[in-house]
Amino acid sequence: MLPLCFEGSRSRLVSTRSVERWSLSRSGAALVRGVAMAALVGAVACSSDDDGDGGGTVALADSGVLAELTSGDIGIPTTVAVADGVAWIVESQFDRYEPFGGVGAPADFRLIGVQLSGNTYSEISLPDNFFPEGIAATRGGRLFVGSVRTGAIYTVAPGAQEAEEFTSALRPSTVGMTVGNDNQTLWLCNTDLTATPPTAAVTGLDITNRSTFGTHVLPPSDSGAGSFCNDLVMSPDGSLWITESFGGRIFRIPADNLGVNNSAEVWLQADNLTPPGPNTFGANGITLLGGKLYTVVTDRSALFSIDPALENPTGSDLKLVSLTDRDGDRVTLVRPDGITAIPGSPTDMLIVENGLNADGGKRVVRARLDRQ
Repeated sequence: MLPLCFEGSRSRLVSTRSVERWSLSRSGAALVRGVAMAALVGAVACSSDDDGDGGGTVALADSGVLAELTSGDIGIPTTVAVADGVAWIVESQFDRYEPFGGVGAPADFRLIGVQLSGNTYSEISLPDNFFPEGIAATRGGRLFVGSVRTGAIYTVAPGAQEAEEFTSALRPSTVGMTVGNDNQTLWLCNTDLTATPPTAAVTGLDITNRSTFGTHVLPPSDSGAGSFCNDLVMSPDGSLWITESFGGRIFRIPADNLGVNNSAEVWLQADNLTPPGPNTFGANGITLLGGKLYTVVTDRSALFSIDPALENPTGSDLKLVSLTDRDGDRVTLVRPDGITAIPGSPTDMLIVENGLNADGGKRVVRARLDRQ
């Protein structure tokens, strides 16, 4: 058995299994390549760089080291959220989603839970034909996961083994999600790919009564491709940051304007955030770590950092993050998608490589960024 190093509160794992080769994939391929790799991941996960500052005060260099949290054949993972020391991974199966060019009948939909500090996993079932995309977690460990096919959102209570419907009132697609600093508002991206050109908006939902708190339409991009609201994160000052994938833009909604409809402002539009060609994606996952704002550009295989305090940033303010494996070899991300800072760590984030129509990826990696 592999070493476990439990930290903090108990895991919320259900149907837990401890194994030396994690066989979670549809094809039976191992998610972690054997004991040696799993032990390596455990070593990275269990060593602590947490200075107790909540991840906001450590100065980070634009470089870091990757270790696999999963590998193998997850059915096109898109996003990940951390709750009670467990990374909950969305398995989208977008290779089976017809609007994205997918073919074939999907398998059962599920969330996959992988413990950050050990070698156990769990699964939570999702409805048929759900095609999940975004996920978010409250500080208490409640999960929310949205459907790109119907716009519905399901929730999983702390310690629960089943997902329950939270709302089916949203249409047509729910993409990225985040929980606000108040731990009471669920902010989400709605994107309508059936419109010509596609349209997008940010919506806030009260978690208690499901009422709407602020709706912010994202204007179409200059390229004529419309807009695609992809992911969101809230900074400590209460501002909401949003990626728009078709125009290579990052929007900001100041804290005072969250409840004022259509208050999203273009904070940055840059060539290196734009898609490299037709039917490709630009800026995607977004998170905050060590006082920096990070975003990935899916079809440019890039992770960038930028100072969120800048008033009038340009593309030159984006810093490319250089990533290596534990042997020092350069790593090129394979269609990076969702990213999230690990709660309590001043240096670590998770990066999802969806691997859609690509050779490789379909995994989650843990990136430890170097200190300056």
